Amino acid sequence: MGYRSEVACVISVDQIKAEGEGGQIRWTYDQAKFKEMVGFIKLSRFYELWTRDSDQDAFGWRDGKFVMYGRGWKWYPDYEDVRAFHDMFNALSDIEGISGYFLRVGEERDDVEEDHFGDDPDWDMFYASTIMTFDGDNYLGKRTTDDEEPQAQDATATHT
Repeated sequence: MGYRSEVACVISVDQIKAEGEGGQIRWTYDQAKFKEMVGFIKLSRFYELWTRDSDQDAFGWRDGKFVMYGRGWKWYPDYEDVRAFHDMFNALSDIEGISGYFLRVGEERDDVEEDHFGDDPDWDMFYASTIMTFDGDNYLGKRTTDDEEPQAQDATATHT
């Protein structure tokens, strides 16, 4: 099976502040820049390698953003598809008006990798967190410690 990671990335066209009806401020994005970004992603080796059907993975674009998420991925730097992703991510960082944020969380507690570029990375789309997994089901259920408690009390009484 091997070591698995949870991986997420958002690459977005920087938001532009615009004045709407009645002087209201609204945020928008350059749609031509968005088409350029999507075209670049679709033509990259990464897109060819990673667009596959899976109930645990998500790819898509909307509202000026390309988002990907995967759970249980083998994310080794020497894998061809991982190199293709990083090549694409680094190439997009050279385009003015595009920002990106990447996060990978491995199985080990301190195995977190983050990368970002641009003036407006989408920091709040996803984040790393610490969780606990409890593997003590065999201790839960019918209580068997009641029979052992009097012995523990007796042992304490003889040592005082």
